[in-house]
Amino acid sequence: MAFSLMGIITVVLEVFRGVLPFVLLWVVVDLVLLGLFFARKSSRSVNLALPVKASVGVGAVVAVVAFIMLPGFTGASFANLSGALDYLSLIGGSIGFGVAFGVLAFPPLLYVLGLGPSESHAGTTATQS
Repeated sequence: MAFSLMGIITVVLEVFRGVLPFVLLWVVVDLVLLGLFFARKSSRSVNLALPVKASVGVGAVVAVVAFIMLPGFTGASFANLSGALDYLSLIGGSIGFGVAFGVLAFPPLLYVLGLGPSESHAGTTATQS
């Protein structure tokens, strides 16, 4: 069986054609959130560890869910997977979904979790008595 790159892209486009407007909207929202993050970060410290860990967690959860759900999405079941190519395709698709959702989840998580207190207020700490 001969595979071509354009054939694979065409099949993927046909599968995701219904959700493509939502993905494009999500990308626009991500870009807006990135712009707002950089506008607000001028006098604040940035903590990248927590948003990165959270987006990796989102990607891992999505990859596991995709591994479980993808055969049913295509109208098959795990009983229909017969060879190494089937399993490698399923694993690759699941990892792809995980990476895509992790990348798309990073800007909102960065905006929510990445900003520390402003540096002008960092020196004034309240003490409790």
